[in-house]
This record gives sequence, structure tokens and C-alpha cells, in this order.
Amino acid sequence: MSDRSLRILTSADVDKVLDSLDQKLAVDSQRAVFAAYSTAGDAEDAPGVRKLQLPLRHQLSSPDQTMLFMPARVTGSTSCKIVSVPRAGSDGLPGSTIMMDEKTGKVKAIMNARRLTALRNAAGSVLSYQALATDEQTPAHLVIFGSGTQADGHARAFLQTYPSIKKVTIVARRSTPRSKALVQDIAAHFPSVAVSQGVASYADGTAEEGFDLAATVADADVICTMTSSTQALFPAAPVKKGAHMCLIGSYKPHMREVEDELVKRAGVVLVDSREACGHEAGELQGMSDDQLVELGEVVDASTREKAAAKVNGVGDVNIFKSVGLGVQDVAISAVVLAEAERLGLGTVVEEYD
Repeated sequence: MSDRSLRILTSADVDKVLDSLDQKLAVDSQRAVFAAYSTAGDAEDAPGVRKLQLPLRHQLSSPDQTMLFMPARVTGSTSCKIVSVPRAGSDGLPGSTIMMDEKTGKVKAIMNARRLTALRNAAGSVLSYQALATDEQTPAHLVIFGSGTQADGHARAFLQTYPSIKKVTIVARRSTPRSKALVQDIAAHFPSVAVSQGVASYADGTAEEGFDLAATVADADVICTMTSSTQALFPAAPVKKGAHMCLIGSYKPHMREVEDELVKRAGVVLVDSREACGHEAGELQGMSDDQLVELGEVVDASTREKAAAKVNGVGDVNIFKSVGLGVQDVAISAVVLAEAERLGLGTVVEEYD
């Protein structure tokens, strides 16, 4: 493929890449980009060229859609993800990522990005557990609140990374065709794992007969939440000592997925971005910067020991809060493109430019 060509990856192409993708590649890509985000500062690749560039998100609106343009760069990779948010119901959020060739300045690839946000978030969550877990911790029970693409991505990422997990519980406010399909799909891909659905609403005080939300949470080693809830999804008191929470859903100050008591038990919270989470995460409103430690500080060799000790040395549970960073998209897109090229996937448009 010449530098005048363009590779196009459809959703089917991306699915094929993800079906065979080594999860370690995804996690390692996020490890590198989080470290760069937290430690690169104003470091440059060349005079006037910062190693990490994360401009503000741009927004354009049409009568039917709000279109979000999210450019970013990390050394060696530049991309722009475009996501459309419909004003009325549709088939999800259409998304595409444009990858640039930094040497020629030409577009080298366009890929469907519907599943990439979930992939990058799940890889970040796995990384957060790896960064804080002790050698003695071997997770056995994964509890997930939510039943969408993020839930699917997190289940796959944790199960592929930790074969010790033998039980997965998907918790939903109500049983739906989507939640049932998720349970069936995960069970089919991981036949040695007991996958089940629990239906409960902690805010409403309701639960399906036979499902005990408090007991489920008490047994969990890892709890992942990915909902748009404005109220806590489960009680804090039963969560056992040493449990790890990954909070992905809230992105506005009025949204929250856990009780304040759980945040107090953590004491210090691991975040993807101190600035972004401080402004956007409902669960962290009122916390000082000193109570937030960035994931990049925990995974970077120069700051790892001190940062990890600060998180692990305060509370009896760990919380990772993520609102998402544009540079994560750059990193995960580069991994997917490299794998697609290795597998010969996609449509190559010769002499595009």
C-alpha cells in the first residue's frame, strides 16, 4: 500500500479485528497514552510540536444531528473522531475516525468507530485494576451495571485478561432483549464462566424475585458501572474490602452511579484526568485535587511508586473514575489499524491522493 492510498475499515472489518485482537495490545496502548497525558506536559517532538495535543472538542449542529469533532495527537499518531448524536431516536451513535499520515499529511485510513470507544474505555478499566492490584488479588466475580456496548466491552476485556474470573453478573433495571442478548453472547464466548442477569433498581427499592443486589455486590471483586443514572446503583455498605470499582457512566455534575459513602471509603480516587473528572464527574464533586490521582501517574515509571501508594494507602476499596480522553481514541485507533493491515482487512483505495 503506497502513501497515496487509503484504507477503509467498515464496522464488519473492525469487528473482525476485535474478535481476534490480543487484549494486551489494547491495554498497553492505553498505558502509554495515559502516561503521556499525565507526564508529558509541554514536552516537544520538534520545536513548536508538542508530544501530546488535545484541542477542545468542536460541535456542529444540523436539524437532526449534533456532530462532535474530536481531534488529538500523541507522538506518532494523529486522528480525529467524529460522532453524531441524534436529536431523535436512531440506531445508536454513528462514529468514524480519520487517521492521518504524519509525514505526508495525507489521510491514511478511515474506520468505523462505533465499538472503539467501548474498547478504549474497557482497556483503561483493566489497566486501572492492573495498576493497583496486589499480587495476592485474583478476581473471581465481575459485576457489571448496564447492558450496552460498554458493558459488552468491559466483560470481554476483563475475562480475556483475567481467566480467574469464573462468574459474571449483568445487573439491569429491567430485563430487555438487549440485556438478555448480552448475557447469552458473553456466555457463548466464555463457556467456562457462569454468566447471569440480575434485575434490580436500588433507587426504587425493587428487585426481581430471587435476586439479591446487596449479596451480589458483597461477593464482587470488580464492579463496573456504565449507566446514565443520577442516583446510586447499589448500596455502599456491602462492598467488600479490596473491591475495585470502575465508574464509566457519569459525565455531568448531576449524574452519579455510587453513594458518597463509597467514595469516602476510597479516600483517594484514581481518575483518567484530574481536571476533567473534577469538573464533570458527579460522584467527585467537592473533592480536592489532592484526593484525585491520575492513572497516568500510577503507570508511568517515574511516578508509579508514590502515586500507587497514595491511592492504596488510604481507603479499603479502590475507585477508578473515567470520563474519557481524546488521546485514548488516537491510541486505540492506531492499534486497530495496525492489526487490520496485518490481517489484510479493509478496502484499499489506490491512488486516493
